[in-house]
Amino acid sequence: MHNMASEFLEEVNKKSHIKRLIQEASFLICLKAGNEEIPFEIRGGNIFIHSADQNSTYDAIISGSLESINIILTGGEKLREAMKWKKVSVETTFRKLLLLESLFYLCKK
Repeated sequence: MHNMASEFLEEVNKKSHIKRLIQEASFLICLKAGNEEIPFEIRGGNIFIHSADQNSTYDAIISGSLESINIILTGGEKLREAMKWKKVSVETTFRKLLLLESLFYLCKK
């Protein structure tokens, strides 16, 4: 899961039009697949892996199977579609959900 997360981060950080989308955003995201968790932080137009600790409070948590998370990270399926078919569960505000869906979709390979 760390490989696909790293590839996603590289893709976001090299595309200037996507960096503009997250320029004003600042929040923590956690991807959960099985017993693995990868925390991301979006801040100042950048996205990077956040060093997790027990006191971290996430603004968005995306949980699902490894395959479902991979498909979303690569833009193979829209986040809300995966939620609709119960492939993933997402805990966040609707505004952040739309931002994340845009990010994942625009970074598709």
